[in-house]
Amino acid sequence: MEYIRITRDNIDAEHVCCAMSDKQALAKKEWLKRRFDEGLIFYRSVERGKCFIEYIPAENAWVPIQADGYLYIDCLWVAGSMKGHGYSNDLLRGCVRDAKEQGRKGLCILSAEGRKREFLSDAKYLAHKGFMVADTSSCGIMLMYLPFGSDTEPPQFKECAKYPGGW
Repeated sequence: MEYIRITRDNIDAEHVCCAMSDKQALAKKEWLKRRFDEGLIFYRSVERGKCFIEYIPAENAWVPIQADGYLYIDCLWVAGSMKGHGYSNDLLRGCVRDAKEQGRKGLCILSAEGRKREFLSDAKYLAHKGFMVADTSSCGIMLMYLPFGSDTEPPQFKECAKYPGGW
């Protein structure tokens, strides 16, 4: 599979893979453009809307986590028809390479088990790739991480995310 890196220079001409209306896609592109300066990386397959990954230094992540020194994966998506061909592995391998080149402690990503949260990455796949649960919110969302060192401190949810609504 071939992958395209979406950048500020090509984003206006490229599809950004999300299943959204034209208006929503334009808003997503504007959001992505602002994030490139914060270190956002976005790769997608040459096949539109089929598989992609986007990640950013965790210090700039939009989610309430404490994960300094990690790369945070915003989204890792492979469409049903593309599953089982190793494309997730390709994308994840590239993310690991980038994180190591940047001197990062590891990767982190949100996940959950069950069909009600299919918008999050699959916990079983991530565990198979070596990710571990670092923290879990009271509503069942897991912060998973892949450390690059044995003494790497795991990331964690900020208190507002661990117990949303003050529970």
